[in-house]
Amino acid sequence: MIEDLNKEQLELAEFMSELSEKAYNAGWMHNLEFELWEAMNNRKTKYGMLVITKQILETLIILSNKAGGWIIFDQKREEVFLNWKEWNELSK
Repeated sequence: MIEDLNKEQLELAEFMSELSEKAYNAGWMHNLEFELWEAMNNRKTKYGMLVITKQILETLIILSNKAGGWIIFDQKREEVFLNWKEWNELSK
């Protein structure tokens, strides 16, 4: 849940949500975490109405590195932080 996130994790979650809003006018579009991950790995340059710029990618990299992982959306717990090991296992 959002209240379980520390400052760095919250910054990442909020930025990801902002991107979802810009792309689809939705606070957290289904599979947002996977779509943004693909963009960070140079597999995607557009997401909905959002053009994924170099600045967006740099911000995602900085925020995720500061947080030490990635944010996912869980139907029961909403925004949930996963460390890199957990994320890598999930995103395989």
